[in-house]
Amino acid sequence: MNPTDAGAARAVPRGNAAAPRMRAPSWRRPGIGKLLLPTLLIACVAMPPSARAESTAISENLPLEVQVDLLMTELRRLLEVDDNQGIIDLIPRIRALDIDIPDSLYFLEARALYRTGQALAARDRLLVYLKNTGREGRYYDQASELLLSVREQADREEARRREGERLAREALQRSEEKARTLRIREAQRYLDQLGFPLDESGDFNKPTREALAVYQIRRDLAVNGDVTDETLERLKADVPLEDNCDALARYPRVPTDYGLAIPTIASQAAIPACNDALRKSPDVVRFQIQYARALVAADRGEDAMNAVENAARLGYPAAELTIGYMHEAGMLSGNGKPDFVNALRWYRLAAADDYPPALFAIGRFTDEGRGGIKRSDTGALEWYQQAGALGYPPALSVLGSRYRTGKGVKRDYQRALEWYNQAAELSYPAALFAIGSMYERGHGVKRNKNNAVAWYKKAQSEGHAEAAARLQRLR
Repeated sequence: MNPTDAGAARAVPRGNAAAPRMRAPSWRRPGIGKLLLPTLLIACVAMPPSARAESTAISENLPLEVQVDLLMTELRRLLEVDDNQGIIDLIPRIRALDIDIPDSLYFLEARALYRTGQALAARDRLLVYLKNTGREGRYYDQASELLLSVREQADREEARRREGERLAREALQRSEEKARTLRIREAQRYLDQLGFPLDESGDFNKPTREALAVYQIRRDLAVNGDVTDETLERLKADVPLEDNCDALARYPRVPTDYGLAIPTIASQAAIPACNDALRKSPDVVRFQIQYARALVAADRGEDAMNAVENAARLGYPAAELTIGYMHEAGMLSGNGKPDFVNALRWYRLAAADDYPPALFAIGRFTDEGRGGIKRSDTGALEWYQQAGALGYPPALSVLGSRYRTGKGVKRDYQRALEWYNQAAELSYPAALFAIGSMYERGHGVKRNKNNAVAWYKKAQSEGHAEAAARLQRLR
């Protein structure tokens, strides 16, 4: 089969045709230009695949006209054995040479593409061939028939391709939106630490834009109210992720955390640690609150109030809770007596933000009838349930105790164990201890000393005060 058109065979190296010593490729020399491949190496023996790779590497180091001869000879062989994939791989190599190639190669490539199921690519090559040669092309009739045959399949392929591209664009857009959301959420988390109370929603809302703009002004950054790389890096530098102050005086910052109860804070170590953290990062709100908590633990109410009032004024619920605790402890009353009314007022302020420790505190006041609230078991239960629904471990544990004792609800050991287990999964010591007690006493479970010991050990490892005594008794 003749792979080129007699009128279109112009495979001549560009820029070298006029060189006096350069011989034209053998298939384009005078006298055989119209014969082309049919007269070239008729006795060519099929080349094994391994030799094909070798020939590619060798031909790249040969003169251009020799490379053309070799590639066209290889094309002849591939046509003779109907190696369509080989033709598809070879023709781009011919096209890559600095030569004018015969238009007929577009047809040969199109036919090979069609035979290998690539209708869309075949259609594109056929259109190029017919545009370049018109009705004068050697393969005009075959190309026209093939174009009619391939058209419907090519249209389906193109529709699939467009759909694939659409889906890829949508996936990319979703990925970019997710990355953007995570980036905004990260900025909101840092800004919240720096005196801009924000929800980590990932929404680029007005409060977030305004907070960014104010922060950029304060830090002498380019002001655009957006999460730029420069802004995010500066935020990261301004807010330490960890500090000794966190370990010594931490408060619940997420619903599932229970922090350190103020009476358990080692104030002698926590006060200097948090003071040092504030010296390095004075704008970080969590250090202000934790420093105040350490001061409360040291019974330094006035100093604690000075440390926490800025965060309370900005509306941070942990700061409001701390002030409520000081009122409850009688540290702000002047006479040392508890001020339950003002304590409740501050607890309600914190609870308005669904802060679980504040919800729990109001439940406790309802349980005890303090601050002007009428005592109510069922009313207290509702507050505990609100805090428990947010995953707050102390509330989960108290709910377990309510169902275990039947206070305000019908006694139900299985429900009790369910609540305890939720708190135990968060390593809450009281819940670990309670489950050990249920196994020791056989409440809702078969009495099992070994299981009781295992749970008491877990409680002891989390700092539960009574666990060691129970273990000693069971040994």
